[in-house]
Amino acid sequence: MTPEEHNKYISWTFLANGLFQATIVLLVLFFVITVLAGSRPPDDGFPTAFLITFFAVFSFIHFVLISPNFVAYYALKNRKPWARIATIIASVLSAMNVPVGTAACVYGLWFFFGEEWKSMYLQTPGANVHPMQIGQSGPAKWEGSYVRQDGEVVYRPSEPPNWR
Repeated sequence: MTPEEHNKYISWTFLANGLFQATIVLLVLFFVITVLAGSRPPDDGFPTAFLITFFAVFSFIHFVLISPNFVAYYALKNRKPWARIATIIASVLSAMNVPVGTAACVYGLWFFFGEEWKSMYLQTPGANVHPMQIGQSGPAKWEGSYVRQDGEVVYRPSEPPNWR
């Protein structure tokens, strides 16, 4: 498979994991609140307000923990330059959500710790790269060269800046 196909499938797994986890939480909340709180008479001393508050806080924390799935989906789908970082964070947080989250974790980490992602997300040397701008009174252009070493773009200046 091509890196573009891997990128597409990884984004789908993160979307599926986020939607699956959100659906499970909403169904559990609906079941617990309607069955436990709704089936009791209001005057028997059952802490309905506490139960609703507890599950509201629980669901907020859960949605904060699954939100990186949607961020990673967006970054991968639109091929943002920060997609690798978002995917690694979402993978680590999704690892314990068996089975969909674990699949998304393994697939995302396999792709972004391998070599195939570099063909999609790394720029070629000198492409859309501007010279470094340094200066206190205004932006002074400072020329140098860009060299690719081990898949990374490294800036090598022609002369050091005057930092005094």
